[in-house]
Amino acid sequence: MRIVRTVDLRAGVELCTDAPIGRVQQALTGLGPEEAVAVLVKGYADEFTVTTWARRHGYAVLEVQHEGEEARILLARSPQPIAGGWR
Repeated sequence: MRIVRTVDLRAGVELCTDAPIGRVQQALTGLGPEEAVAVLVKGYADEFTVTTWARRHGYAVLEVQHEGEEARILLARSPQPIAGGWR
């Protein structure tokens, strides 16, 4: 898997003025089969929001790496289309 984009959602001020999930969704648009997006978050709530949204919208959560209270989440296209629901 090759990381082609990184979305940094760690800055608290930025989260208040920008739609974080919209930024993640935009970064995932047009991903190829061997490409991934890295999403950087701060805190469990943001990690949960991003991973839950991704799974619900048919993306694969490849990996979550923790360093202190921050996490790096790798997202990619799911290998198979999802007909609604959880993966």
